[in-house]
Amino acid sequence: MRSFQYLSSALALATQAFAADSKVDCEKSTGICYSGYQDTTSGMYFGIALPKNPVDPYDAIIKIVAPVAHYWAGFSWGGTMVWNPLSVAWRNNQTTTISSRFAFSISLPQPYDGAYHEYMKGTQANSTHYTVVALCKGCTGWQANDDTRYFLPFNGTTEFAWAYGAGAVENPASNTSAFNVHEAYGKWTHDLNAARIDNFDALVKANLLNAVTEPSAPISKVPTATATASAPSNTPQKAVGAIPASCSGAGSPAFQSVLASGWKATKVLGGLTNPRSIQFDTAGNMLLVQAGKGITYHAIGSDGCITSTKTLVSLNSLNHGIALSVDGKTLYATSMTTGYSWPYDATAGTVGTRSTIITGMVNGGSHLTRTLAIHPKQSNLLVVSHGSNANIDSGASDSKTGRAIIKVFDLSAIPSGGYAYASTGWLAGYGQRNEVGITFDNNNMLWGVENSGDDFKRTVNGQATDVHQNNPGEKLHYMGDVTKPNNDWYGYPTCFTVWQPSDFKDKTFKVGDWFVQSPSTSFSDDTCSQKAVAPKLTLFPHSAPIDIKFDADNANAYITYHGSWDRTPTTGFKLVQVAFTKGADGNYTPVAPLTSTTGAVDIFSNPDVTKCAGNGPSYSSGCFRPAGLSFDKSGRLYMTSDTSAGEIWVLGKS
Repeated sequence: MRSFQYLSSALALATQAFAADSKVDCEKSTGICYSGYQDTTSGMYFGIALPKNPVDPYDAIIKIVAPVAHYWAGFSWGGTMVWNPLSVAWRNNQTTTISSRFAFSISLPQPYDGAYHEYMKGTQANSTHYTVVALCKGCTGWQANDDTRYFLPFNGTTEFAWAYGAGAVENPASNTSAFNVHEAYGKWTHDLNAARIDNFDALVKANLLNAVTEPSAPISKVPTATATASAPSNTPQKAVGAIPASCSGAGSPAFQSVLASGWKATKVLGGLTNPRSIQFDTAGNMLLVQAGKGITYHAIGSDGCITSTKTLVSLNSLNHGIALSVDGKTLYATSMTTGYSWPYDATAGTVGTRSTIITGMVNGGSHLTRTLAIHPKQSNLLVVSHGSNANIDSGASDSKTGRAIIKVFDLSAIPSGGYAYASTGWLAGYGQRNEVGITFDNNNMLWGVENSGDDFKRTVNGQATDVHQNNPGEKLHYMGDVTKPNNDWYGYPTCFTVWQPSDFKDKTFKVGDWFVQSPSTSFSDDTCSQKAVAPKLTLFPHSAPIDIKFDADNANAYITYHGSWDRTPTTGFKLVQVAFTKGADGNYTPVAPLTSTTGAVDIFSNPDVTKCAGNGPSYSSGCFRPAGLSFDKSGRLYMTSDTSAGEIWVLGKS
């Protein structure tokens, strides 16, 4: 379940004049004049100083002053959380640490090697405030998500943004420390023309603190106990390759874990950046999307451990989706806005020249990933899932918007410049709020898992009842045959499923029943039953399922629960198993009925989920966060965890 407000486009760096909220402030102690902004709501101050005649790329001086009540203070150089450099500062005893970050999706911003800070005079902290003054190299220009370069309009105004956090950072002395989600944020219009100062280089030289720079060491890993066993689970139907006891060079697990009885899990790789989806090639090598970096290639030994690693595609706009043609000769991946393809050689581990195959996917919104799947028998059919633009995206009720939808494209007839996502291809259903996880069963039928809505109230006759803690349920959907259009509606943005019926005071529901937030004479719960395709199974609310894969016999589906952000206590942060059966009609279906709350069984989980935190959990939360899944040719299940301690695990029966 995901719904975060995305600040105005990072790429809308307007050069036309707007009334600026900033004003010029000069310091006698340093001689530096800033174009500064004082935010009365947060009590924070942000000052910017630029060279008199900047030429891209150019440096900037940044000053941040924040009350100690804000555990960290963030500044966005492009006015958004994602797709522009961030300067994040926090108190470290009597001084202040500053960190260069970049968020390639709505998750914990990762350390950014495209920029760094050099500390300057004035950096300090006391009992009420912390202050950092730093020269930033690389902050004023960056590669945007459409692979073009943007830089700040130094001769006009632009939007900046601030944010601050309520939770302590994991390691205040380290600029690579993890930290939790922001408590508040805001934005303003800043006059950069007024930030241009005389003698910029001389003032920098006079105020540098002995050339002290922001370090660039990797995030430290704290070894913890390995997985322990508890809780029962179903047994996979086919024997799989042995799970190694350990893998050389993988390091100790970053977090403690709990395994279902009879299962084994081993860490195979660590030190990754936002590891998301996994795709195995025809030679058994693992291809991994690392959001904000690109695609990496990992050779796998017969024991299931990784023997070598290299970068296959360096493209920081890639954030989740990956697929491979049935013959293994074409690789596909997506950014937020664009779908790409490359000729691929599995033996050599190389790609050819990149082509654009899909354009026009939404630039921004609440849901930024675009998941891919190739039809198992018809390699010309590419399935692309696109989430909604907001928690409740009313426009997505029309499939023509190309949001909250799954579409199919014929790769044998790609038009020049690629398909326009919203207006071409055909439907594999619409009204799926954010179907991040999609996969095919052994009948070549499409399934998916949906992240449902947040912050729900049930309003009847003007009386609102908060039902959001345990409603609505996440969904397991069956879309079926994608070789032909599926114009069915799956309910969003109006119809949702009940998980905890007792929360509703106006009506008696069962688990899995449809409900609307505000029933009326024109659209009620019953309207949903008449018009929407019901899910095959309801999953625990706020779990945020983001990948699903079947085992070889389709006896079980495995689903990663990425974890909650707006539920107290937290939930999710685990791998679950849903038992399937083949019916008399030859179709696969979950064993548990729609009315069940026990259809998903824990396989690999955190020992205390109440200590986890959503939206890119802090390292100190003590939780791994399942993301991508894939089976190798030996039937071993690989799973990524995309926290700041990015890892890959291999799982199987003992």
